Amino acid sequence: MTKYAAPRHTPHKHRSLSRLTTILIAAVLLLPITLLAITKAPVSAAPSNNPIFATIQDLQNSINAAIAPIHNTLVSLQQQQTTQAIQISNLQNSSSKALHVYDANGQDLGISTFHSGSANHIYSPTLQRFIYLYFTDSSIDGDFDPGATGSAAYYQSNDCTGTPYSLAIFANPNSYTSDLIPVSSQAFYIIPDHEQTTTVSINSVLQWDTSSHQDICHFYSLPNAQAYQLQPINLLFSVPLALPLQFKYQ
Repeated sequence: MTKYAAPRHTPHKHRSLSRLTTILIAAVLLLPITLLAITKAPVSAAPSNNPIFATIQDLQNSINAAIAPIHNTLVSLQQQQTTQAIQISNLQNSSSKALHVYDANGQDLGISTFHSGSANHIYSPTLQRFIYLYFTDSSIDGDFDPGATGSAAYYQSNDCTGTPYSLAIFANPNSYTSDLIPVSSQAFYIIPDHEQTTTVSINSVLQWDTSSHQDICHFYSLPNAQAYQLQPINLLFSVPLALPLQFKYQ
């Protein structure tokens, strides 16, 4: 008869943690508590017992010393800008003032740009032209300098009638185009702004005669001439002017 043997159960062995593992687990558990305690602990920052503080303070002092010139420069620039702004404001406020020229009857002739004895150069803001006065017997009506602007009107007709012109060879953009052009005591012209020259055949010219003190028409032949068409204007003051002139800064 066969005999059966009952299986034997081997008892389980209890595993124990090694000493190293235990130490590591304890360290991990204690780390947050240690950090919390450190953060809450007061730190003395007095220079006497904290060399780091002294080092940082020295660094801060060095930085302050380095940026001090830059700060001073910025302050100086701000002061200069303030001064310039004041100067510009003063100039703008005084820009409306100018040396005005009046005749003896109080007529405002314009702004003085030159004065020397009997010669006066005046700018008219209204006409936007320069006026040349020269108080001699040879002047037009005793007031206007006939030589300053080459005062003459040229015509295609033979009797100084029709459209007046100024020859381009005399009225280049750097001269008479910005001037009042007096031809007689009753005839005053300007060259319009942006006026272009045109080709015309000239047959007569109207000029002021210094001997007879009147305007005289002369025969003058110049075919295919480049010329500006003149625009007649009315003066803003009556002539002849009453002397002496008066100058007022206002």
